[in-house]
Amino acid sequence: MLLWYIFIFLVIGLFIYVIFQSTHTSRELMKKLEESENSYRDLAKKYEAAKILKQDLEIRIQEEVAKNRAKDYVLIQQSRLAAMGELIASMGHQWRQPLNSLSLLIQDVREALAFGEIDDQYMDQFTKEGMFQIKEMSQTINDFRRFYKPNKEKTPFYVGDSIEDALSIFSTSLKKHAIQVEFEYRGQYTAIGFPNEYSQVVLNLLTNTRDAFVQNDTKNRKIFITIGETDREITAEFIDNAGGIKLELLEKIFDPYFTTRQHGTGLGLYLAKRILENMDGSVQVENTGDGARFCLIVPKAAAAVKPELISVSR
Repeated sequence: MLLWYIFIFLVIGLFIYVIFQSTHTSRELMKKLEESENSYRDLAKKYEAAKILKQDLEIRIQEEVAKNRAKDYVLIQQSRLAAMGELIASMGHQWRQPLNSLSLLIQDVREALAFGEIDDQYMDQFTKEGMFQIKEMSQTINDFRRFYKPNKEKTPFYVGDSIEDALSIFSTSLKKHAIQVEFEYRGQYTAIGFPNEYSQVVLNLLTNTRDAFVQNDTKNRKIFITIGETDREITAEFIDNAGGIKLELLEKIFDPYFTTRQHGTGLGLYLAKRILENMDGSVQVENTGDGARFCLIVPKAAAAVKPELISVSR
């Protein structure tokens, strides 16, 4: 009987122990669960804070990008205005010849009238020559308007044609400063980007090279232009004999407002770099034996043409 009581006592004790352990374990689990919930709440708060911070950061980035775009637009306009006077002078020079021809035609009418030479044949010739000169002047205006009209969307364009446009506009200054340009390229390499802006880059390079020639009083001034390609890019090299760039200045020439000229704006090469970067391209510079080499790199369009070698000398 005693053993039976002892057995019952042990069972009851074991039962109580199990209940106690279960209660203790349950409390521990509840404590851990509460700690997990607190940790979750803290993580949720941190996540919300990080989310808000990320949104604020994205807004600030967008604002800074917008400010930089606006700044670049202003700089481009400043650069174009700085070059406007020179280009207008170039345009006036190109108009001088057709204006002189028109003046001679008009004077000849008075003499033809005095000598009784005006007839239908004379008037036809007068009209033909006069309209030809007027079309030449009109074409000059169209060239300048096309050059200064910004491209809104990237399009395929011939790199050689954009370079020719810049050379045409800058031709007066090239002749005035006795600068010979040798332009060789294998056909119409097709790039993707903004053709007018690319011409602006070329014009900026030509302007800086001309100023280097004048500043260094270089004799026998020459610029060599070549176009090449890789699997994905179109490259245009501009090599001059203007004396090169000082080594300590090579890393600074693309900085905004950096210039070595007395009346320079310091925007030309900076804008050239930004314009090409906006076309997913780049610009490189290095010194050669007696001058500098600039390389303009832009993405290649899907289809490029490869005709025979063409050499253009100005």
